[in-house]
Amino acid sequence: GEQMYMILKAAGAFMILSGGLMAGGKVRKQHKKVCTVLRKMQEALKFADDTITIENMLLDDVLKKCAEKFFEDEKGTDIWTKAWENLKTEFGSFENSWVKACDEYFEEQPYYDEKQKECIKGIGKALGIANTQRQSAHVNANLQNLQELEKMAIAKYEKEGKNSVRIAAALSIAVIVLLF
Repeated sequence: GEQMYMILKAAGAFMILSGGLMAGGKVRKQHKKVCTVLRKMQEALKFADDTITIENMLLDDVLKKCAEKFFEDEKGTDIWTKAWENLKTEFGSFENSWVKACDEYFEEQPYYDEKQKECIKGIGKALGIANTQRQSAHVNANLQNLQELEKMAIAKYEKEGKNSVRIAAALSIAVIVLLF
């Protein structure tokens, strides 16, 4: 009896610990994803700006190309693909299609902060400008914002990542101590 009881307690403790670490790991993964997306947004935006300015490519083609080139892992759930689909179906303005895509995306990925959301939404305005010189100026401002946000996100990821795992482990250990 006593031995069985100890085994059950140990199993319970293990489950609590692994659950806590998984929760910590999930937070860490989300932070990492934000960092990655902010980085890829910069690459896609530079590429989009060059493609529009130099090759005169149409916006909807640019969207599709950016999605394929930078966000292939997301399999169509990224903002560029969503914006491309919106642009096709709505015949609306590019900026509206982009903002709508952002809203859908952020609803599914609620762990972006307001500054990140605003900056990513601003890409629609930057790329939607018909005058290419003004567009490039807007794009560069947007790129700098994204870069700053990426730096902050990386710092947060490193700090929170360590903390979330630590907190999860500490909580789990506290619960385990209570069990025994």
